[in-house]
Amino acid sequence: GMAGTSCAYWLSKLAPEKKVAVIESGQVADKRGSSYGASRMYRRMYSDEYFSVMQSRALDLWRDLERESGAQLLKENGLLFYGETDTGETVEGSIPGAAEIMAKLGIPHEYFSRAEDMNAKWPMRAKAGYEGVYEATAGSINATLACETMMSLAKKQAGHSLFTGTSVLDIGIPTPGNVHVTCSNGKLFKAKKLVLAAGAWTNDLLTHLDQQLDLEIWAMHWGHYRVDPKLRQEYPQWFCFRKEDERRWDGGLYYGFPAEGKDDMIKVGIDFCPEDPEFRMRRMADYTYTPNERIVSLIDEFMRENWEGVGERVDMYSSPYTVTRDQYFVLDQLREQPEVSLFTGGCGRAFKFTPLLGKLLAEKTLGLAPSYDVSPFSAERDCVQFDKHASYRYGSGAV
Repeated sequence: GMAGTSCAYWLSKLAPEKKVAVIESGQVADKRGSSYGASRMYRRMYSDEYFSVMQSRALDLWRDLERESGAQLLKENGLLFYGETDTGETVEGSIPGAAEIMAKLGIPHEYFSRAEDMNAKWPMRAKAGYEGVYEATAGSINATLACETMMSLAKKQAGHSLFTGTSVLDIGIPTPGNVHVTCSNGKLFKAKKLVLAAGAWTNDLLTHLDQQLDLEIWAMHWGHYRVDPKLRQEYPQWFCFRKEDERRWDGGLYYGFPAEGKDDMIKVGIDFCPEDPEFRMRRMADYTYTPNERIVSLIDEFMRENWEGVGERVDMYSSPYTVTRDQYFVLDQLREQPEVSLFTGGCGRAFKFTPLLGKLLAEKTLGLAPSYDVSPFSAERDCVQFDKHASYRYGSGAV
């Protein structure tokens, strides 16, 4: 996925003399994980100044990666936040909060105080009272291509080895500074350092080290809808903010992308996960990739009511997102086993920061000073300590 391939890429740049093996149970950017697909948003439009500044730093590295590889990974589409302005701060921020931070940081943006102005600009049905803020320099990332590109450069520049279709069966540290990783293909890898970038499978691997983090795995739904060919070029990249309706399992947060490629269809998703064991779990053994029909119907209904020219649903997917209670990532070394560095808890928002996160993870592994403040991502912070929340009903207390 994104953290593993990006870390490998940065290790090849920061320490090209190191011998690195990348172990992947499936394929690079595998469909079972959360790094698969042609579209992830990038934006500086955050209510949290920390993430807005972090995105600016990451965008510089994205452009460096594009120049180095010759691949087009980013596409500038612009991004519209629209909807209700009294939602409070959601997992994606809020319209007023984002506008405030953008003004503070001097990020160019346009504010829409009337729904009819947005309806005149895009094929949408914004309701009376809705407002919006538009960041023209936001866009989307080709996620699968980005992972493949970084892995390819790591192999080319430093001879890193990639083992796909290879599951980890056991991890041991028999003596300090010696890590043994036993794999399904019969190989035993011996190393001085181990980087865990296993997403939703993090705790499965940490079990071998008698460690656990308080992480939730959320089933997040997204799919594609056909659109009127006459309107295909007019759909923006967007995020809709509405207040939650718990009775309907409707979190009120929906998002969409412009038409991709030659097909007359757009990608749409719901940024909400009900507090129910069917959707929130600790282990991937309990996860089902089958979309929930009730959630699917919510997305169908939203698209019919809020956007012009939307036709039949083409497909729908359920992807596992690894989430922390405070919605901040984990990027750190294990205190009791400093041979192990890890990234997890991407919370559905990490991909846009990929090259910076990979650099920070490589720096952490090599014992270098971090090039960006990673203290908010500490593995020692209270909200990711598993034993302090072990008696909770799973799903409770999530942000």
